[in-house]
Amino acid sequence: MHYLPDTEDEDSAAEVFWPEGYKQVMREDVPKVIGDQLRKRNRFKRVYQRGYSEKYSSHGQFLDRIADMVAIAAENGADDAFDDILDVFLEEEALPDLRRYAHYTWPKAFTQEMRRKLEKIVVDEYGQDDVYGFAYRVGYREDFNSFDEYLCHVAQIVLTGAMNGANDMLESIYRCFRNLSPLPPARRRPRRLKM
Repeated sequence: MHYLPDTEDEDSAAEVFWPEGYKQVMREDVPKVIGDQLRKRNRFKRVYQRGYSEKYSSHGQFLDRIADMVAIAAENGADDAFDDILDVFLEEEALPDLRRYAHYTWPKAFTQEMRRKLEKIVVDEYGQDDVYGFAYRVGYREDFNSFDEYLCHVAQIVLTGAMNGANDMLESIYRCFRNLSPLPPARRRPRRLKM
């Protein structure tokens, strides 16, 4: 049998991940904002009793699960937006357009304060990143008046992705309610590895 050296520690040390401080806002704030809105109006009690009481021990637990699912979808939407940004960097294309929906489903996942907080975190974290700085210098300096304006646009793209992801999950949940079918899966993605 051949001896294969264990390089797991060296490999792990060489891995560099993208900053993800923005996800903390979504993990902490989105479930609270969604849960508060659902509880305030005492929503989905009947749908819970008719189709979900066997899986969730209480109406509150059911609402907590919905709120968590929306937060996970918001994170995934932000990841998708970052992937779109990196794709245009590689293709040397213009930054993606803001693809806001014309209407967002109730309950709203992001308050104005959360939006500002999320934008600030993205600007602060990615303003220090070499890849985003290099992309600005070689490809986007002509498109924006300043590096800060460029980063604010990046933050808007990410925020829009998060809002769209949250909205898509709410729409999927509402479709499940119509048929009392199981709630859609909601899984966090692994950390984005910087390549």
